[in-house]
Amino acid sequence: MSAPLFRRILVSALAIVLWWATPSAAQTTPLALTLEDAVRRALDNNPDLAIVRLESDVETARVAETRTAFTPVFSTVLGRSSAATPPANSLLGERGVDVNDVFSSTGVRQRLPWGSGTWSISWDTSRTTTNNPLTSFDPTLQSGFELAFSQPLLRDRKVDSARYQYAIARRNQGTSDLLFREAVVQTVAAVKQAYWTLKATRANVNVQQQSLDLARELARENKVRVDAGHIPPIDLVQAEAEVAQRRENLIRAHTGAEDAEDALRRLIVSADDREFWKVRLEPVEDLSVIAALPDIDAAVANALDQRYDIARAGRDLENTQTTIDFLANQRLPDVRLETSYRGNGLAGTQFLRGGGFPGSIIGTRNRGFGDALGQVFSDDYPTWSLGVTVSYPIGRSFEEANLARARVERQQATRRIASLRIEAAETVRRAGRQVRSTAERV
Repeated sequence: MSAPLFRRILVSALAIVLWWATPSAAQTTPLALTLEDAVRRALDNNPDLAIVRLESDVETARVAETRTAFTPVFSTVLGRSSAATPPANSLLGERGVDVNDVFSSTGVRQRLPWGSGTWSISWDTSRTTTNNPLTSFDPTLQSGFELAFSQPLLRDRKVDSARYQYAIARRNQGTSDLLFREAVVQTVAAVKQAYWTLKATRANVNVQQQSLDLARELARENKVRVDAGHIPPIDLVQAEAEVAQRRENLIRAHTGAEDAEDALRRLIVSADDREFWKVRLEPVEDLSVIAALPDIDAAVANALDQRYDIARAGRDLENTQTTIDFLANQRLPDVRLETSYRGNGLAGTQFLRGGGFPGSIIGTRNRGFGDALGQVFSDDYPTWSLGVTVSYPIGRSFEEANLARARVERQQATRRIASLRIEAAETVRRAGRQVRSTAERV
């Protein structure tokens, strides 16, 4: 192989190696990141925040689920039955009695969202054929229309299970909204802290590098002086030890900066963006000078009024009070007003009989289904009822035991709110003192 050809092959191989070894532009170009950009990326991409947002959607779905307790329910039945029974008396002879029935029923019922009353409306029809010689109709067409209403007078009137679950779900939905807002505040605070921590660790790397350079310069000067006999060799050993110590500090500073970069990246990166872990983040925003020191008393008052954790604890207290009201209501006797009205209609082929019992058939009269419908909506065959039902457990009920537990939980919730208020005031006061102390140190 000639020398020029060998050189060309060697140059091509080196070019390929350098091409593979050179990192891509996405890996080498840093991402200039302002504090506002970091916060925006966190609000869009933070997976923990997305989980809290979905939890709020879950609570919204639960509200809709509990609301279905008041949705009207439509029901319908369509069927056919047949019954064969042995003769009950000598008038029927030795043959049995066959009854064939085709029936249907359609109705709507609903629990009212106020007063806990329940209404229903139903419509039923049937067509019956039989070989019973004692029957007066064959076939028999029957129809009925019924209205019914049930109203609790003591237990369940003020609050029942459905309205209790709905009230709790609505309040939990508001609590989930507060939890999401709290998560947003915490995420923004974490991003800001991670942003300035990364900027501080990057500055610390520069400081440690300058410190190492100074130590190396001192070691070089001490070596010259030792070689010239101006200083003892122990000074050179001490300078070299200082160089090693500052090199270790630089290594630790690099590690801290990389950890801080990953901490910020963890907050703002999307879980689906795997390449983002390779991008170098570059915080470009400078610190601003504190214009005025905070008013600690005003900050404490503002925190006690607007802290989301205190507001959530207040909703928990409201839930406990709702539970107490529900359980106290369940201790009352179950007294219900029951009322209903039904219109009936009868049609078909009627047998006209003469003579004694059971008489002989002397003719027939045909009545169509329209006649039965007319009777249903008239006062020919009305059926109505009005009454009160009462039930009450004898002895200590399950609701009484739960009521005692709920009252203790209300006391716990009240104490928890007081504890949170004290903790919030102490946290704000400590943070205010830190701000003042830092400003004085600066």
